[in-house]
Amino acid sequence: MDSERRKIRIQDLTGVAPWLDKNGIPIDLEKEADGRVVGYAPATDEVYRLMAEYQAGPMVQLLDFLAFQRRLRGRLLDLRGDINGHMGNGRNGQRSSTWHGQKR
Repeated sequence: MDSERRKIRIQDLTGVAPWLDKNGIPIDLEKEADGRVVGYAPATDEVYRLMAEYQAGPMVQLLDFLAFQRRLRGRLLDLRGDINGHMGNGRNGQRSSTWHGQKR
């Protein structure tokens, strides 16, 4: 229970999570029972300061931020078991047998 109090649940995995990761705060991704993946960060003063800084809309190097965002997304998809970002259709990211109304 004590370890639960020292973590902050982060659901914004495309915004604040890459920002924290970029600033040296490790993001732990965990898969929940319903298949959803959420992130956790340590509950420290530094994390709260960085979250407030992110909400204020800081100037960032876009390509650097996107690199952290892509890396975090890759970890998320790996944890969920997605292939090519597609989930639940049983085809592992393949197209269906019809394409623009025509049979292939």
